[in-house]
Amino acid sequence: MERNEFIKSLGLGVALVCTGACFSACGKKGSGESPNPPSGGGGVPSGTTASIDLNSQLLAVGASTVVNGILFIRIATGNVVAAFAATQAVCPHQGGTLSFIQANNFIQCSLHASRYSTTGAILAQPSDGGTTSALKVYPLTLTGSTLTATA
Repeated sequence: MERNEFIKSLGLGVALVCTGACFSACGKKGSGESPNPPSGGGGVPSGTTASIDLNSQLLAVGASTVVNGILFIRIATGNVVAAFAATQAVCPHQGGTLSFIQANNFIQCSLHASRYSTTGAILAQPSDGGTTSALKVYPLTLTGSTLTATA
């Protein structure tokens, strides 16, 4: 084998190996796997509770705060359970921080702009082409001025 032929075959071999590795890493669309599967987790351990004092927190509609991995949001006036929502505070896609955007009435991820309703429903998939899942929503109880969410 001449030198030129050897270099060409070596280059072709390297190109084929790289191409094969790329295709196997990327996967095929429609194969049931997302190119960026949800990896953020974001739920808090079962049985975890978090509480806030409504005398000093969530005083205005649209206010939000995070306690023990739970995002509390005031969605209406009044100190009744229906005036609040509690979801996981971390995006299920890739673990980005979630924030309530009052002007648009949705929860948004800081990493890839996934959007969710206050009931946890997906409003927009991540901007990186991946997919996300619905947010975990936690039940609330109100005792006096203490609002508690339980995972």
